[in-house]
Amino acid sequence: MKYKLTLLIFCLLLACNTIASASGSISGKVYLPNSERGMRIAMGEAGAGMMWDMSAPKKSRANKQADIWLIERGINFNALPYADVQKWYQSGTIPVNLPIYHTTTNEAGHFLFQDIPAADYYLMILDPHGDEIDQNLSEKLSRDELMQKLPHVDEFELFMVGMRSCLVQKITLKNGQKINIRPGFL
Repeated sequence: MKYKLTLLIFCLLLACNTIASASGSISGKVYLPNSERGMRIAMGEAGAGMMWDMSAPKKSRANKQADIWLIERGINFNALPYADVQKWYQSGTIPVNLPIYHTTTNEAGHFLFQDIPAADYYLMILDPHGDEIDQNLSEKLSRDELMQKLPHVDEFELFMVGMRSCLVQKITLKNGQKINIRPGFL
């Protein structure tokens, strides 16, 4: 009987370790307006148009990258000390032991999160060039939901978002899954 109990405990520990180590990846491409000489398509209520930064050197491209944040939806932000919230918003220091991940896009607009635990997440894209007009209804509702959960959201808007657009999508990552998303055009 003692042998069976020991074997059962060993199997449970092995199963828990396997489940805990299971992870997936999330990748995608953000379409940044970084074409030659700062060309950008602008859309508004009155229509659309194109703009160029004529003072930019020829054959140059904008080099600003988008910040990509992956935030688990089940986090209890109310338990965070204010000092941790300030460090996160003002310097990008992620609070310890929270399932929050950060990356930036490369020159082509690609991003990748690897070895991320399976969970439900908000994928937040902070684009240095984008306009809020480009969000669809689902992205708008996801952003509003995230903003209601974040502590001191006015400071988040000031320090994290600032003059950038903030696109939010909901993502569910399962064990071993590789998700390649195509966020809305920013």
